[in-house]
Amino acid sequence: MEKEYSMKGIAFSLVICVGIAAVTFSVCGKMDSSGRWIDKSTPVDAQPCNKFVGSGWKLEFRDEFNDGRIDTTKWVVKDEYRGSRPELGIERWFFKPEAVEERDGNLFLDVRKVGKDTMYCGSVYSNGKYYIHHGYAEARIRLADIRMSALTAFWLQSLTMRSIDGTGNDGAEIDIFESAYTSDTIITTIHIDGYEEAHREKNFRYAAPGIHEDYHIWGMWWDDDGIRIFLDGELKAEFDGIWVPRKEIDEYLYLSTVATFSGEGDFVSQPADSSLTQVCFDYVRVWTKSR
Repeated sequence: MEKEYSMKGIAFSLVICVGIAAVTFSVCGKMDSSGRWIDKSTPVDAQPCNKFVGSGWKLEFRDEFNDGRIDTTKWVVKDEYRGSRPELGIERWFFKPEAVEERDGNLFLDVRKVGKDTMYCGSVYSNGKYYIHHGYAEARIRLADIRMSALTAFWLQSLTMRSIDGTGNDGAEIDIFESAYTSDTIITTIHIDGYEEAHREKNFRYAAPGIHEDYHIWGMWWDDDGIRIFLDGELKAEFDGIWVPRKEIDEYLYLSTVATFSGEGDFVSQPADSSLTQVCFDYVRVWTKSR
């Protein structure tokens, strides 16, 4: 992997369907008396699509992307310069609000070539809105076309992950997955201790047959024993020890398209000022264990 570190490390401010449209905002969700984020179109008894995590989960956060408007009680739409990927012919790439749209029961994150050497991508996060602690996070996603040099990512970030103590106890970047490769391959990574000299990372790269076709369901189970990553209900990666944040740490959700760090794909040959690909998020849900 490229040591910037990973796809999102260029500037820490710290996934496919048609065209770009203006983003319309409204407050579509609400919080009940216990602070849970309600989406009325989610069945109240919905459980994770994963037989290995058992039952008894209580739905805490959900967005089904069914009302045609970005829910600003849950998401911030990103608007920022991200850096460059000269090896891909990308001199500048950005997260842009016009690359984010909710319609037809999906959140679409568009990827666009602007001029000859600029890429616009879409991203939303829940920082300042909602934070996951221990629990199970799940999303149903159709990936962006990596042949356009655009990866898809479902990940978590912490405002305190730059604190340096040799562990991720105080926060981590948790890349549930990145679709960085044109092969049927996925990478899952945890980054700790910031992005400078003290930075450490651990990753798993694994085969995922058919990953570039249709929708797939990703899950992350975080508890005292560690962090486990699932694809379509199958365990793909496990982290424990120094790589796992404490339960008290605020980790926020991040949904993104990004110019890939792998150097793969063909951005250069695509027409100037064209729509390249899109990610479709069907839903995002988070559960905690019922007491």
